[in-house]
Amino acid sequence: MASYTMNMVFEYAKVFKENADMGDPNGNSVQQSIAKKGGHTSVNAYFTSEEDIQKLLDDGLDPTPLGHPRIKEGNAEFGIGKYITFKRGVEDDIRTFENKRGPVEVNFGGLPAVVDMRSGRTNRLRWSLEENGFIGNGSSGPLKFSVYSRGAGVRLDAIGIEELVPWEDYEPEDDIFDVA
Repeated sequence: MASYTMNMVFEYAKVFKENADMGDPNGNSVQQSIAKKGGHTSVNAYFTSEEDIQKLLDDGLDPTPLGHPRIKEGNAEFGIGKYITFKRGVEDDIRTFENKRGPVEVNFGGLPAVVDMRSGRTNRLRWSLEENGFIGNGSSGPLKFSVYSRGAGVRLDAIGIEELVPWEDYEPEDDIFDVA
């Protein structure tokens, strides 16, 4: 398993229990699976350089797991307009593996660490959802993630917020579908 930290721009940062995708036990098979696992967090993380993408590919990241592109074209206003989606289960998923030194526990789930780095990387604090709110599209900072299973899997480990774009709740107009 390899670990990386890259400066990225965030979109749809659902990294708290309060805004995680909890699925639907009565929904389609994907929504049922998410609900059965206790929900998952996710974030679209936009790259800020082609070199970061190339480093991952050179290190063995599978660019098309299960035949679907991992690195996608997105909002050209964020980073270089290319992103990767990271997900992580809300509930802990601790598994034990044997290595040369003995048993090792790895948590494949649990909420990712969210760190407030707006005062600098050396003066960091755990993110306070109550004081700081949710993370809005276009926020940026370092993102730590792991690549595993010979490049087929990626997992969000932690997200740092250096520049916050406040999250805004979308309120559709009541008459959005009124036709003249």
